[in-house]
Amino acid sequence: MRHVSLMFVMGCQLGGTGHPGGEGNDAGPGVSKTACAHAMAEAPLAPAGYDFHDGIASAPKNTWDGISMPQPGDAMYPGGRYRAIAPDTGGAMHPGCTTAGLTYTPASIAGYPCAAREFPFPAGVSEDTAKPIVILVHGNSETPTGWMKFVHADPASLMFPADTTARDQLAELLPAAGFRTIAVDFRTDKIDDPKSPEGKDTGNTPKNADHGWNVPILQELIKRVVIANPGREVSIVGFSLGATTVRDALRRLWVEKQDGKWDINIFERTRDVIVASGANHGVVSFAKQCGVNLTMRGTVTCQMGQRNQYTATAFHRPLNGPPMPTDTGQFGGWFETPCADGDYAFGKRSACGKNSVSYTTITMKDLMNGTQQDEFVSEHASRLYPTACANNVLTGLNDFDTSGYFYNGFFRNHYGAVRSPAGLAKITAALED
Repeated sequence: MRHVSLMFVMGCQLGGTGHPGGEGNDAGPGVSKTACAHAMAEAPLAPAGYDFHDGIASAPKNTWDGISMPQPGDAMYPGGRYRAIAPDTGGAMHPGCTTAGLTYTPASIAGYPCAAREFPFPAGVSEDTAKPIVILVHGNSETPTGWMKFVHADPASLMFPADTTARDQLAELLPAAGFRTIAVDFRTDKIDDPKSPEGKDTGNTPKNADHGWNVPILQELIKRVVIANPGREVSIVGFSLGATTVRDALRRLWVEKQDGKWDINIFERTRDVIVASGANHGVVSFAKQCGVNLTMRGTVTCQMGQRNQYTATAFHRPLNGPPMPTDTGQFGGWFETPCADGDYAFGKRSACGKNSVSYTTITMKDLMNGTQQDEFVSEHASRLYPTACANNVLTGLNDFDTSGYFYNGFFRNHYGAVRSPAGLAKITAALED
């Protein structure tokens, strides 16, 4: 039986409390379909106040001028809202949906106008069509290079034992195992927010995206890959902000089927959802950014919520659903693992075409006193519920990314979930299971 990228660059604040106890462990317990079905039997149907439609609005227009600082209540600022792939009333497409200026040849996917990078098979290896097509979803202020091998130019200069030779990452490991592997590119270089004034953090110098920027691009990629490959399943790996981006894109695609706007139930075509270092229940940067920084740098933290005093945000309500009992007393939602039992999704039964989706979360374990070691999320923040329906696994405190990737490895703990040997092993094991 098969077992059933939030990165806010600069100004991050560490810490947080609330060690989640025994709900996660290093090895991961696996998922029993029977136990998951038993847990989901208690899930509410059409719960009041938890409509599965969007919790945040659509943007009135797709673009901003990149200079003006958004003001409180500005109805025309697109940040914090879903931008459209199609042109707006002024003829402007989503500015992140472009292949202009790429340093690589974009993947050719019928009907997909945005950027994605397909990683080649090594010599002597061809695609195993019995395996799902893997879609990789990067974190904030990032590109598909985060999935590729890397070695720092001066490893001895780093403040940790760094690699001296490049280790294979998912971009190399998955094609070598026969997986067709495609990485979305959110083109954060095209973000149209203003930069912060000198000495202030009120703009968006790091080019942080929010879900309104990311989700429509990923939604379109998943849709076009599924349409172009009838009969094939997809498995999706999301890191950091990519974790909640994956979950929301799948929700919106499922809603399209419910609303009669698409004839495919996406969960019938999804095999695995693997989300690492994700803010499924809040992020440490919330208090410092939400409502203070009005660009996407702040709006994305508002969508995530406060990590150590979490309450469901407007963005999370349709995604996580109503609260359910947990062993720790912390928040867990009934909607977090749709179709894990092959039946229940977003308050509906018979919603999955009888296909069971496998869910895995990966994050670095917390310290014994409950303080998080990951720079942005804790064990609980990254976990999915019901825990009987998700394989919530942990990497150890020494399982950080030793490559020196991304700001000289400054966020090496956060990246360890997808770039350390332990993180890589957990991802590949989940895909091969």
